[in-house]
Amino acid sequence: MPVVAGNTSGSISQVVANIPSEIISYSLVNKSGGAITVTVYIIETGVSQVAITPYQVSLAAGEAYVSDTKVLVLANRSIHVVTTGATDYYFSIQ
Repeated sequence: MPVVAGNTSGSISQVVANIPSEIISYSLVNKSGGAITVTVYIIETGVSQVAITPYQVSLAAGEAYVSDTKVLVLANRSIHVVTTGATDYYFSIQ
C-alpha cells in the first residue's frame, strides 16, 4: 500500500498516483509549540483546489487530526497540505 508522508511548515504538494486511486486514511499532527491551522486539498494543475478537510482545522500543540473517510482521487491529482506551523502528515493510498 503506497504512502505519502512527510512534514512541512507551510505548504507542500505531492502527486498521489498516475492512475485513479483512493486515500483510505490520513493523519495530520501539530509538531509546533503552539496552535496551528491546517487544510488538505486535492488539486489538479491549473484547476482550483478542493478541500477534503474542514477549512483551516485548528490543532493545539501536539494535537492530531485523523480521518478514515475514503476519498477517491483521479489520476495525476495532488494532495496539497497548507499549514501555519510545523506539521507531520501521513496518507495511506490504495
